[in-house]
Amino acid sequence: MTIQGVSFERFCSDKRLINEPISSAWEVAYKALDGEPVSKAELPLWRAMSGRDTYAPADYRALVPVKGRRSGGTKTACKYLCYKIHTSDFREFVPKGERVHVVIILQTRPIAREVKRYFDGFYANSSLLGREVEMNLKDSIVLRSGVVISCQTCSYRAPRGITVPLGLGDEIGVWRQEGSEVDREVIRSLTPAMIQFPSRKLILLGTPWVRAGVLFEAWERRFEPGDQLVLHCPTALMNPLIQREDLEKERGADPQNFAREFEATWTSDLEQFLNDADLVSAVVGGRTELQPQPGIEYAGAIDASGLTGGDRFVFGVGHESNGRSIVDCLRGWRSTPVAQVIDEITGLSKAYRIRKIAADQYSFTFIGELFRQRGIEVEQLAFSARNKPEIFLHMKLRFGQGKIEMIQHAEVLRELRSLESTRLSGGGYRIAAPGGAHDDYACCLAILIRSISQPARQPWVEVLTPGRSTSHVANRCANLGPKDSGSETWWRRLN
Repeated sequence: MTIQGVSFERFCSDKRLINEPISSAWEVAYKALDGEPVSKAELPLWRAMSGRDTYAPADYRALVPVKGRRSGGTKTACKYLCYKIHTSDFREFVPKGERVHVVIILQTRPIAREVKRYFDGFYANSSLLGREVEMNLKDSIVLRSGVVISCQTCSYRAPRGITVPLGLGDEIGVWRQEGSEVDREVIRSLTPAMIQFPSRKLILLGTPWVRAGVLFEAWERRFEPGDQLVLHCPTALMNPLIQREDLEKERGADPQNFAREFEATWTSDLEQFLNDADLVSAVVGGRTELQPQPGIEYAGAIDASGLTGGDRFVFGVGHESNGRSIVDCLRGWRSTPVAQVIDEITGLSKAYRIRKIAADQYSFTFIGELFRQRGIEVEQLAFSARNKPEIFLHMKLRFGQGKIEMIQHAEVLRELRSLESTRLSGGGYRIAAPGGAHDDYACCLAILIRSISQPARQPWVEVLTPGRSTSHVANRCANLGPKDSGSETWWRRLN
């Protein structure tokens, strides 16, 4: 079915179709995406979203709304995809009999199922749209026209092998916690799937998170000419159903969180901890694991876990060479008996002539006793709220100075890229993977780098304490050089 001459706004409000109106702000956003004229009354909305004084119609191929939470962005985008399916004809650009796919890519499987229910509702509740459904499957809807609407999770494999005229990436700002630059990989994979359609449309929705990745880069280039339209879409502007007094309560409770989640602005309290360029330059191509060599003094470190769920027990080996920290080996175990893991680590330690390994405080007495029974001494390097940031900052400084050589290891690189630094209300910092993600390899590497580059020094306890004088910590910063010895100043420069 092709519905000719129906606007997107009417498609949403018509009782025979979606029967669910959209807000005026979203109506203007999608008018701008399709290059349609906006009225004089709509110009203030355009100016507020685009940051431009004037409106010049242009038929864009991509829309990137940097949106607040509960702004109605995801469901409105799904309505738009449904609208384009039934008001456009993509058949002339594909061989006869070949299906075309409309892909909706989401961060988790439960959210994918929830968004699939949006489309189920669109077709089940419409007297006109419902007759177009050929099959309604678990993750997809097959239409009689040969269009397949599918909801998938964020993987670069999702768009491969299919033809895609329309696509939606939802909450792309948080995709990076799921893998190594997965946001960039998915978009790169989508491009060949869409390239044959002159009227293709791609929507990339996201709430500000770390200052890195596809969403942030699009925001940085929002005023550059091109076929991508980037809009600022705060909750209050996009969703008039949200009560202003409720938003003000949220603002008063946590201003930083409110700015990010509802005003859709990047805040200074949350940053990607390590620079992508530093990580890329540290990896030595083709090197996956280095075998033990004579005449080298190796160091070892572990990040122990209970070996349940997704947690890993990680062991790393490295050495110092000409002032550089060389990572020789990183291995992880999951769902394996502890005694077996300890036996394997002992064997590796002896192969690398390591008699002492560093570990955090997790089950230190128990783990340490198991190693001592096997002739390996364990040195505790506690990960407390006070010294964990200092240990991670030391690793960051080494990466920034180009003094780390990494092996090719996809999992550790994924975890390093996902690390976030969050400024706490008391002035301190939290460095960890985002909620639900793991950082076992990253923690082991941080301990290992600390052990390699400062084998004879005590753990830093004062270097980055906000408010303390430089003279108080000068004796702790000998390895940083004169310009790096300030506490708060050094932190700000690293971030």
